[in-house]
Amino acid sequence: MESRHPCGVCAALLLTLAASGCLSLDYDLSGVPVPVSAKSVDPGSAAEVEPFRIETRNTLWIHGLLGRNTPDIGALVAEQAAGWDEIAGFRVQQRSGVSHWLLAHLSLTLIRMRKVVIEGQLVRELP
Repeated sequence: MESRHPCGVCAALLLTLAASGCLSLDYDLSGVPVPVSAKSVDPGSAAEVEPFRIETRNTLWIHGLLGRNTPDIGALVAEQAAGWDEIAGFRVQQRSGVSHWLLAHLSLTLIRMRKVVIEGQLVRELP
């Protein structure tokens, strides 16, 4: 009779736990009416620059079986860009806090939530 090696069982358990924490985020910026760039504005440029930050949530309900609440990043950025010439220094990040970790583990990872942070610089060229 064969027995399983404890290291193999532990490795499989750790891989399962690590995979359960993944929550991807896809977005499309084609609807944004201004150019979007990850490069920051040069400090010496003759432009009005205003930093912006948007926080929202990305939630997966029961491993996606009961749906997913994903923010529409393109629409949020397009709304923020109204009246500006371009967006520079654009970044999108997902972060987990202690409350997200607690929610995931107390619900046996049936509810997975991440904070989505959208940051950038709104740029208006000066005449």
